[in-house]
Amino acid sequence: MFCVKYNGWTIHCLEEKKELIELAKKVTDGQEFHVEKELKATKRNYVAKIGFNGESYVLKSPRNEFRIPQRKVATVFKKGEALSTLVNITKAREAGITELVAPFLAMQKRKYGMIKESYIIYEYAEGKSAYLSEIPQIIKLAKKMHDRGFYHGDLNPSNFLLTEDGLKVIDTQAKRMIFGSYRAHYDMLTLEYDSDPDSQKCEEFSKYYSYKKDIWYYLAFVVKRGKKTKIISNIKKFKKKLRENGWRI
Repeated sequence: MFCVKYNGWTIHCLEEKKELIELAKKVTDGQEFHVEKELKATKRNYVAKIGFNGESYVLKSPRNEFRIPQRKVATVFKKGEALSTLVNITKAREAGITELVAPFLAMQKRKYGMIKESYIIYEYAEGKSAYLSEIPQIIKLAKKMHDRGFYHGDLNPSNFLLTEDGLKVIDTQAKRMIFGSYRAHYDMLTLEYDSDPDSQKCEEFSKYYSYKKDIWYYLAFVVKRGKKTKIISNIKKFKKKLRENGWRI
C-alpha cells in the first residue's frame, strides 16, 4: 500500500495514482470539487457521488467515529473505519469476492492519536438498490462472502446494487469472521428480519436458508431477537432523541 503525508493527513492508496492523490488533497483541504449527488447526509455518515477529471467516485465520511467521544478515544488503538475498510475489502476482492465495490484510497487526520476526521473513496457503480425479489441472489452472494471468511454486517437489499454487471455489494467493512459462524448467521438473520420493514419476517427468506442451525445460530438468534424487544427499542428511541438535541452518544 502507498502512503502520502499531507498537511497533517495520511493518505493511504492501493497504488500510486496521481489523479486520485490530487482528489484526496482537495478533499482534505476542503477545496471545491464537484458533488454530483448527496447519497446520505446524517450525523452518522456522509456519502456523496463526486466528479473529478471526468470520472465519478463515491466519497464517504464515517462521522460517528470521530463525533462520539467514546468511539473517538477508541480510535487510538484502531486503524479507523476508513483505513480498515480499504484493507478489508481489498483482501476480500483478492479472495475472489469481486462483487464488492472497490475502494481506492482512505484518508485520516489524527490529533493526540485519535481520529479527528476521515474519508474513503470508492469506485462509482451505476445501478439501483436491490429488491426483495433478489433475495436468492443476495443470499448466494452472502454465502460466497461467508465461505471466504468475511461477513457483511448490515445485510439487507438496500446494500446491494443491481448493475449491468450483476449485483454489487456496498456499505460494508467486509470484516473477517472470528467466532465460528456467528457472524454468518447474524447476517442471514438481519436479512430475514430487517429486509421488509412492514413485517417481522421476509417470506422469501425461508425458501433459501440452508445454513446449519448450530450453537452459533441460536446465539445469533437470541442477540438479534433481543434487539427487537420493546425495552431495547425504547432505549434506541431515547438515544435518538438525545442525539437530535445535540448529545453525542
